[in-house]
Order: sequence, then structure tokens, then C-alpha cells
Amino acid sequence: SFGSDTEFPLPDDAQNVTEVAGTVNYQTKLSLDDVMKFYRDAFASLGYTERELLTTVSDGVFSIVFDGHESGQAIVIQGVDLGDGSMNVNIRLEDV
Repeated sequence: SFGSDTEFPLPDDAQNVTEVAGTVNYQTKLSLDDVMKFYRDAFASLGYTERELLTTVSDGVFSIVFDGHESGQAIVIQGVDLGDGSMNVNIRLEDV
């Protein structure tokens, strides 16, 4: 489906939101640090826990994993700096 009918929180400026097979993908003008802060704040407020051992940040790319989803699966969020002032962000549930 296309649009913002996703169970995952999205920043206000999320664009080109697509959801295919449970994976949400979008672009945002937020910086890498701001995207990570957005999800840390959003998921902490829902009682989810960051699996810090799996958090990686390098060269404009990040990956962050949260536990606590009712499905028992982990929420995996990955982002890459597109180099044009925007980030591409991908969110999905996964057995990690």
C-alpha cells in the first residue's frame, strides 16, 4: 500500500512512503542523528527497548533494533544518507 497507514511512527516530513510485505520505506529531510533520535524517543515512549548491541552507525548509514513489539519480533530500522540532504529509511519486523 502507499501512504502513511503504517503501524510504525513516521516523521512529519516523510515522503514517498511505501509499504510492501510489511516493510515500510520512505525519505525524510531529517539528519541521520535526528532520525535515530526520533525513533529512540518514539519507541521508548511505547515501552520498547533498544538492543544497543546491534546499533551501528558508519559513513551515513545506520541500523537500530528495538524489542517489545507484540508480535515478539524485533523492529529493525535502517537508514542511508542519500547525499542530497535526505535520508532513506526502512522499517520492518524481523526475527533477530
